[in-house]
Amino acid sequence: MEQKTVLVIEDSQYLADSLVDMLKISNYKPTTANTGRTGISKAIEQKPDLILLDIRLPDIDGYEVYKQVRSNDWGKNARVIILTASESIDNISKNVDLPLEWVLFKPDWSIPDLLAKIKERLEIPLVQE
Repeated sequence: MEQKTVLVIEDSQYLADSLVDMLKISNYKPTTANTGRTGISKAIEQKPDLILLDIRLPDIDGYEVYKQVRSNDWGKNARVIILTASESIDNISKNVDLPLEWVLFKPDWSIPDLLAKIKERLEIPLVQE
């Protein structure tokens, strides 16, 4: 089976490295970006199967990353899971059109939880317009 690509947009190098290791062990092909602008570029160029997106980034926030990725023809159907430590559900709901099942709050999730969410998200067919 072909490896699924996962773009990790996360400014914490420690967390990004941990996620990359976890993804590799689980037979995914990870790539990373530690800023929002780099994440947008990589997402549009590489067209990953899934994006793990942090909200708090050093240059632009994850909401802006989400909006810019979604404004791209490819990105309007991109699979995204948001990872956040400090955002409220209300703030997330106002800024992204994702169901809350695709939002994980750090540190309330475990590696098995995240892997299950990734697998579940990748199994949902993309909507073709």
